[in-house]
Amino acid sequence: MPRRLLPALLREHRLLLCLDYDGTLSEITARPADARPVAHARAVIRALTGHPERIAIAIISGRDLGTLRTLLRPEGRLWMVGSHGIEMLGPDGERHLQRAAGAASAELAKVRAWMKREAPPRGGFVIEDKRVAIALHYRNAKPGAAAVVRAALRDFIAARCARVTILHGKMVDEVLPRGVGGKGAAVRRIQKLLGAPAPTPVYFGDDVTDEDAFRELREDGVTVRVGAAEPSWAQYRIESPAKVVTGLRGLVATLMPARRV
Repeated sequence: MPRRLLPALLREHRLLLCLDYDGTLSEITARPADARPVAHARAVIRALTGHPERIAIAIISGRDLGTLRTLLRPEGRLWMVGSHGIEMLGPDGERHLQRAAGAASAELAKVRAWMKREAPPRGGFVIEDKRVAIALHYRNAKPGAAAVVRAALRDFIAARCARVTILHGKMVDEVLPRGVGGKGAAVRRIQKLLGAPAPTPVYFGDDVTDEDAFRELREDGVTVRVGAAEPSWAQYRIESPAKVVTGLRGLVATLMPARRV
């Protein structure tokens, strides 16, 4: 990503800055509960939230909202989007939940019970229950065991759970209601709620679960993949969460040229 790209864009447009959490603001960790923001991430975000007339900030994650808030400990006026766009919390504290998600609650309960039986923690599996979705992390499981459990989960859902689907991420299979959510759609909802003229979206993400946002926004926004070079819909790439923070500092300097963060 060109170093001067975002500051130049901010001088000409109001921005909607969208940031994934895991792998974008935090490093990927063996245990999901250990993921904390990299150095200075919180301070930079806090500084950016002080200029809502120039830039709106949205954290858009697969995490549920409660866990996301606990990990990030956000300050200032932020949009918080959890569970891949199924749930959202506005800067004014108003909660938004996609109504269609409730139709899958009974099948999510079946999947929850299945995971507890078939993916035990002693096998290296971690179940992340988000209420409106359920994630099965297999980063610490043996590859052979992970392949068996993942295939069995696919078969179980195909046979018994027509209202849910599996979203594949980095060493995680996430079960969520079919036909709802999506990070790209969440960005569009926030743009609409912010009103006209719609702010220019800038989206940073690292996972295959961010690709729908990259694809949705590439014609009228800036999309940045975080991490190693891989095929992606994103227009640009940046190496690491630490580099993301460095790039965001350029935006702070544009807003407050006499102050360093």
